[in-house]
Amino acid sequence: MYTIKSTHDNPSYQARGACQEFIYSREHETILSGPSETGKTLAACWKIHTLATKYHGSQIAIVRKVAADLQGTVLQTFDKVINPDVRIYGGERVEKYIYPNGSVIWTGGMDHPGKVLSGERDVIYVCQAEQLALDDWETLTIRTTGRAANMPYSQLIGDCNPGGSRHWIRTRGSLKLLRSKHTDNPTLYDEDGTLTERGKRTMEALKSLTGVRYQRLYLGEWATAEGAVYDQFGQHNVITRPETDFQSFGLACDEGYTNPAVILLVGRDSDGRLHILKEYYERGKLQSEVVLQAKAWTDLHGCNTAAVDAAAAGLIADMRNNGIPARPAKGRVLDGIHAVQDLLKIQDDGKPRLTVDPSCVNVINEFESYVWRPEKDEPIKENDHAMDAIRYYVDLTAHQWVMS
Repeated sequence: MYTIKSTHDNPSYQARGACQEFIYSREHETILSGPSETGKTLAACWKIHTLATKYHGSQIAIVRKVAADLQGTVLQTFDKVINPDVRIYGGERVEKYIYPNGSVIWTGGMDHPGKVLSGERDVIYVCQAEQLALDDWETLTIRTTGRAANMPYSQLIGDCNPGGSRHWIRTRGSLKLLRSKHTDNPTLYDEDGTLTERGKRTMEALKSLTGVRYQRLYLGEWATAEGAVYDQFGQHNVITRPETDFQSFGLACDEGYTNPAVILLVGRDSDGRLHILKEYYERGKLQSEVVLQAKAWTDLHGCNTAAVDAAAAGLIADMRNNGIPARPAKGRVLDGIHAVQDLLKIQDDGKPRLTVDPSCVNVINEFESYVWRPEKDEPIKENDHAMDAIRYYVDLTAHQWVMS
């Protein structure tokens, strides 16, 4: 049976392929991409453990989009890698690992960065980097500039599953993107390429996936979903526009806690075209925190409306009490979808009537991942949080943009 033993005397883990290249990479920004179960997280955990062991006093961090997601995922893998003499602090919610040589590995999320981002770090490792917005990633770059100086180089590294074809990870020029394969994972394949027993079970499960999950998690492709609800969405919808283009602003909102809470800043130009300039897409946030963000954008941009699901009566009331012009949005789902589809299409003047800023990675990913239920005239209730928010906004403000 395959086991992890991280002592220098018995280094039983032998990285392969892209996982090995990732471990030895020194480029400042490096992400290991690949389908599910290729050993990406294990390779990343091994890398940061080795660096902490080798470089005395090094300051390293493990980060996810949401801090609460660390415990049952990447930290379980990391616990298999570390030596018994590494001390763990924080109880059920691990806060840091302290090594005998003075190295520290901090843990945290972009939602509650705390001590993780309070100082300079030699290395930051982001688990499931596809969940981060570009702004999140760039925030981390300024914490890994080399000022910590406990290592001969600094790095911002991550692993990820492929997302939509226009994800920022694919287009960031300063980023080295490595692509792992299932054969890189020694729990699935022996060195001679033979499937292990676990490998047989895993690969059968992955092969049974359908649609965009099959493309991303089995084939490892950065793919737009087949059967996409918004198959009109394309590169013509992803553009940058200055705020000075717009005569008015509004908010498109979707309530959430376990699922993401969404606020989208929407600009409307003199021709009635809509543009999504910013996104707030956060899990595990209290309603008061969501309202605070909506309030900040309302005050800064003079937003004249905030479209909210009519069923979210508490959120609407809380927003109104804080001076946010929240309005309940109703309407049939299909009618809203058809209205958004019409906006996404290129019009007679060669331009669409709904566009998205490239920084809004979650909006773009949902546009590419929101799919129809097979043989039914309704969408699957997944990858729909930003999509619902947009639909509410379009339903509510239809009179502002419908062309005569």
